[in-house]
Amino acid sequence: MQHFPEIHFPTEDCVCPGCALGKMPNRAFPENERHASKPFELVHSDLKSFLVMLYQKFKYVITFYDDFTSHAWTMPLCSKAAVIMAAKDFLEMVHVQHNVHVVGWMSDAGREYKSNLFDQALLEKGIKIYQSAPRTPMQNGCAKCLGRTLMDKAESMQHQACIPDSWWEFAFTHTTHIYNHTLVARLQWCTPHEMLKGEMPNIDHLCVFGCGAFVYLLAMARANKMAPKSELMTYVGVAPGNEHNLFMHSTNAVFTAAHTIFDERHFPRCPKNRREPLKNPLKGKSKTSH
Repeated sequence: MQHFPEIHFPTEDCVCPGCALGKMPNRAFPENERHASKPFELVHSDLKSFLVMLYQKFKYVITFYDDFTSHAWTMPLCSKAAVIMAAKDFLEMVHVQHNVHVVGWMSDAGREYKSNLFDQALLEKGIKIYQSAPRTPMQNGCAKCLGRTLMDKAESMQHQACIPDSWWEFAFTHTTHIYNHTLVARLQWCTPHEMLKGEMPNIDHLCVFGCGAFVYLLAMARANKMAPKSELMTYVGVAPGNEHNLFMHSTNAVFTAAHTIFDERHFPRCPKNRREPLKNPLKGKSKTSH
């Protein structure tokens, strides 16, 4: 090319202001190399909001994720101000039930995690605080991935059973329970429950969320002596302690019972009480739990 000026290429790195202003991309964050070597050495937390008011007037769900065992806990909240109390309750639960103390705490830089009261509550326990940079939730990736996993599973169960949006808290809680009893690749195909408690989980109590169940009614709960001894309700999860189940009555009242007959092909909340065959991948037969 003729009459072109000679170009002098720089021999060392330099900053081009125009390129930085016009071309600078957002870099992908590398995988976090900080991993726990024992349970509760590092806990990840995040807060999720819902667009609708939930059944018990909750609007938020806070998640806790143990970095070593991958075990998850969730608590529904009415407001962001309740995050501090939820965190204190979680720390106390860890101390009482597992006889250990949380060492590190990872969260994003949301206002609910940035208050002086929240920092003081953790520092009083000797907990080291890790926080992502402002408006950079990717640095809190473990908690974000957990939240997305639980939301996707809960939404799938909700649509399958035609559950109203206001029942999200039951779907989210049930999803968390199932997640803790599910094999995880990063745990060499162990379950979070097994990693935390050192025992194989029992899944005999699990049933299809939103399915129909004939719930036994005590004599005092029946209208008269000739009234039916059971009533069809909708299964909405396992009660705390795994000793009994939660059901939604036709009047939209939560009912707790231990003696039931499940029909996992029947979804009472679906139009025309839809019935669907659920194939067992091991036997290839329809499954009905009694």
